[in-house]
Amino acid sequence: MTKRDFWKYLTRAHKWAGLVLGIQILLWFASGLFMVLFPIDEVRGSHLAEKATWSLSEAKVIPIEIAMTAYDGTLTGASLTSIAGEPAYALIGDKGTLLLNARTGKAWEPVGENSIRAAANKYYKGQGEISSIIRLSEAPKEYRRPPPVWQVQYDDPDKTRLYLDAETAELRAVRTKLWRVYDVMWMLHIMDYKSRDNFNSWWLRLAAFLALLFAISGLMLVVHRIILRPKPKRKAA
Repeated sequence: MTKRDFWKYLTRAHKWAGLVLGIQILLWFASGLFMVLFPIDEVRGSHLAEKATWSLSEAKVIPIEIAMTAYDGTLTGASLTSIAGEPAYALIGDKGTLLLNARTGKAWEPVGENSIRAAANKYYKGQGEISSIIRLSEAPKEYRRPPPVWQVQYDDPDKTRLYLDAETAELRAVRTKLWRVYDVMWMLHIMDYKSRDNFNSWWLRLAAFLALLFAISGLMLVVHRIILRPKPKRKAA
């Protein structure tokens, strides 16, 4: 390969790297701009739903020490949680998790559609009505957690979907139309087109490589054209 060919191919590589990298930089800027336009609490739907909270000082909640005696095994942990919008104790030990009604101390019955409907309406703070309730054995991509899960959809302008735990009816996630657009922008920004949480994807590595190639080839071309390339001889007068 002659020197002339080398600089010709290097110029082509620089141009193609600049084109591909320029498109991705445009996507970075556009997605970044979109993400800073909206407060993260609005994206998460915090204004549309919130979890129910309970305190051990609740007057109608039995002492946790009494609830712990119901566990038949070696107890390793206990906490106050929420089932279908009502306080419950989760007792964890060598025989699994036992859920108790924190008001009565009795074992909690399996959560059904009526419990999910009641819990969802307690969490929801918007103006819509429930349009569908589905128990999913395969969670959609927007949920980002293991199934099973209950999906409660509302007919409000935000296209709100609440995801409730299949065993406790606890609110696990809020998804809205804005969240879904934001998720696409996030995907474009980090260049993870599958799980959307991987900062070490091959696409991102490729973009980094092209950026390095663009910078090095550009620097070499500048040096070549300013310093190394022979200057044309002036014609004699």
